[in-house]
Amino acid sequence: MQPAPDFSPERLKRRDRRVAVLAVVISLLLVGSCFALPYLLTSAGRRSGGRSASPAPEGRFSEPAEELEGLLEESEPFRRAVDIVEQNFVEQVGEEELLRAAARGIRRMAESGADHDALVARGVESMLDSLDDPFTSFMTAEQLEMLDTQLSGHFSGIGVAMQKVKNEIRVVQVLEGTPAQEVGIREGDIIREVDGKDVTDLELDDVVLLIRGPEGTMVRIGVSRPGEPEILRFDIVRRRIDIPVLEEEVREGGVGYIRLTDWTQDAAERLREALADLAAKGVSSLVIDLRSNPGGYMEPAIEAADLFLRGGVIVSSQGRVAGMSRVYRADGEVAWELPVCVLVNRGSASASEIFAAALRENNRCLLVGETTFGKGSIQQIFRQPDGTGIRLTIARYCTPSGKNIDDQGIAPDILVKNPLVGEEDLQLERALQQARTLH
Repeated sequence: MQPAPDFSPERLKRRDRRVAVLAVVISLLLVGSCFALPYLLTSAGRRSGGRSASPAPEGRFSEPAEELEGLLEESEPFRRAVDIVEQNFVEQVGEEELLRAAARGIRRMAESGADHDALVARGVESMLDSLDDPFTSFMTAEQLEMLDTQLSGHFSGIGVAMQKVKNEIRVVQVLEGTPAQEVGIREGDIIREVDGKDVTDLELDDVVLLIRGPEGTMVRIGVSRPGEPEILRFDIVRRRIDIPVLEEEVREGGVGYIRLTDWTQDAAERLREALADLAAKGVSSLVIDLRSNPGGYMEPAIEAADLFLRGGVIVSSQGRVAGMSRVYRADGEVAWELPVCVLVNRGSASASEIFAAALRENNRCLLVGETTFGKGSIQQIFRQPDGTGIRLTIARYCTPSGKNIDDQGIAPDILVKNPLVGEEDLQLERALQQARTLH
């Protein structure tokens, strides 16, 4: 199982194919794939009209449909959400249809006496659910904070990777040169307390949020450790930690190996630096490992593909939003001209598929592993004044050949499956073998 850093959700085992697919879906619901950076939506919407929200309902509704639709229409947050969907969703949808779906979704809550804010929030969720799009969702303020951190490439914390094992939050990695390492946190420690709060029954994401905080502030971590009868407590000063999303090394036979786990904002620049370093070490071919990389920002993936291509289409997009229907082409400035193998599995999704398809369909790489996840859509985050957000599918993308891979994925040139149990990595072994033959 890949460790979950103190800034990101728990990752599942890379070699368990069925669980990996579920992990990608969960990750994609949390980690958006956007062409542009999320922005703060300030417009109050076309239908605001200066009206104020109606008071909380009391008792039962004698005419549920009409009364509930009226309540929602009088809510500024709901009207704003309708505007966002109506104007930006990849498919044309009508206001009345959205309103009816929202009213149906809050009927039982209204009959039970739920307050106004809860009804409006549930109405927005029901409206989004009615779009029948797995990548469109309502996001809490906490989820947005996680998203921003994950895709920024850095965070403020203590520098540990954690994993939930048997209902315990366990430290599975202590990053080199971090505050956690300096005070003596060890792999295998079990997190029991954060600032005196018992975290035994909390989920991993909740513990992550407690540990993270502003740079320069202190957090007290209490851990239990095998062989120690009492809880050990450490006062740790948070500082900036760079997310280790890229690993590089030289493998046997002069093959360069790069493992990329997320498409963060600086992923393309990190890849460029790794390519330069491997070239200086004299490698003659390259394996890029994108297995279980669920995506992230798509612009870095486009920029990364451009490092390998002298020309041709990288990706094209189609949507109703202005500027979303366009074709992205390589600029001809190549950073790597030697042979490339790209390693993928069923957890490789979104931006990873953009990169893999761009290289493969431009005859620039050999694709090894399993068919990818199959996510051919583009999302944008619309941030709301209360800190929440709407993650909305605004366009679909096509590979250089014009193919949309939604629900299909990209089939590899060489199909290799890893065993469901054991540590043997047949996929990597085959990719390295193929890379050596491409010298």
